[in-house]
Amino acid sequence: TPPIALRPAPRPSPARPATCRPPCSCATTMRARLHKLLVAGPSKACAAPKTVRRFSAMKRVIDTRGMVNVGGIKVNGSTKKFYKEAQIAKMEDGWTVCLDGRPIITEDRNRLIVPTASCAAAIAYEWDMQGENIKPFVMPMMSLAATAIDVDRKKIVEKLLKYMDTDSLCYRVESPAALKRMQKKYWDPIINYFRDEHGLEVKVTSGITSLSQPVETKLKLAEFIDDTSKFELACLKAVAEVGYSTMLGIAVVHRKVSVKNAYNAAMAERLFQVRRYGEVTGPYGHGIELEHPRLHISSAINFLSFLEDDHAFSFGREIELSSK
Repeated sequence: TPPIALRPAPRPSPARPATCRPPCSCATTMRARLHKLLVAGPSKACAAPKTVRRFSAMKRVIDTRGMVNVGGIKVNGSTKKFYKEAQIAKMEDGWTVCLDGRPIITEDRNRLIVPTASCAAAIAYEWDMQGENIKPFVMPMMSLAATAIDVDRKKIVEKLLKYMDTDSLCYRVESPAALKRMQKKYWDPIINYFRDEHGLEVKVTSGITSLSQPVETKLKLAEFIDDTSKFELACLKAVAEVGYSTMLGIAVVHRKVSVKNAYNAAMAERLFQVRRYGEVTGPYGHGIELEHPRLHISSAINFLSFLEDDHAFSFGREIELSSK
């Protein structure tokens, strides 16, 4: 008989530490992790502490000069609040807003300087009212100031001039009668302001028939736009974009329209639909569609009033910045 081959005895496996997980396949591990993320959700132990998240937000926003660059704040509202309070400070050429003593600069790295203490106080109040996260979309005063400082004036004027031949106030309906009455009620006073007080010829049409305003009218409206300051121009732009009407924006800047009438003029057709067919509630309803324009129109008109009155809005937290 052939000799029997002896196999070497298997080596004993090293003792596994008590903290080591039992062996499992990569597929099993991946399925477990996916289940944890998609079904069970991430554990609180994996989340970064508030102090770490706040420090990360500060690192993105605060530049090497110790100033707060709003360009580092995410527009979706996910940036954590990294400051305790907002203040205002007097500068040589106006007023600025500070966060814990750090001056704010715009996305284009320009100093946030507004002409009056009331404007600075309104902006500081918006920063002060932020919760755990900073939400830029509920800070219209800050948006107006940043637009006035950063955006090229020529581009704003060119955009406003394009609205002249397609101004929504000049295009009326014949039916339904209720909508026709609403347009006449809220649009005619604005048209009559330019006709009666400035002697301009403003053409109005019905249906989808296109029209072209007289050259003299366009030149005069362009002159009105050119006479505005950069902050007034930002307010004019905000109202004109909501109502698709340059004349509505000019009338607001000329202080000829109240917040209520400006909102009704800008939203006449949508308000008619809500009154006729009812308001849809819920996350996909009319809430944001109706309130977002109201926020921008009221903020623009209030901002204009703050430009005129240095004591219209008081904040109470004024600090002195170092000259260094």
